Amino acid sequence: MRTVILSKAISILMPVFILISVYVFFRGHNQPGGGFIAALIASIGFILHMLAFGIDKTERKYRINAFALIGSGLLAAVCAALLPLLLGKHFLEGMWLGVEIPLIGKVGTPTLFDLGVYLLVIGITLKITFNLFEDKK
Repeated sequence: MRTVILSKAISILMPVFILISVYVFFRGHNQPGGGFIAALIASIGFILHMLAFGIDKTERKYRINAFALIGSGLLAAVCAALLPLLLGKHFLEGMWLGVEIPLIGKVGTPTLFDLGVYLLVIGITLKITFNLFEDKK
């Protein structure tokens, strides 16, 4: 389904998908949102780009390696879970930095865990989608 209209539209809309995804990611600690839904929003943009330009061009342009995203997402989530244990606290206990970052707010292990979920969901969604739409040669 490679059309001129879809190609132009996704070229314009891709940054919008990413910005909305980042907004929903950071909004998720105080209001509805977070890593899971933000990753699905970003994945929609990548999937539409893949439909417009093909898998190879999407992977090259955005340097997507689904397995690396999955691995780094798992690593971030495990670090967020185990970091409190290493500091004598409970498993998955929330710990925050003492500094508040402008426009983002307080950052801590819940944010790291959400980042892990974000990367993991993008990686799994794209791996499954790319495998389903892979060009059979």
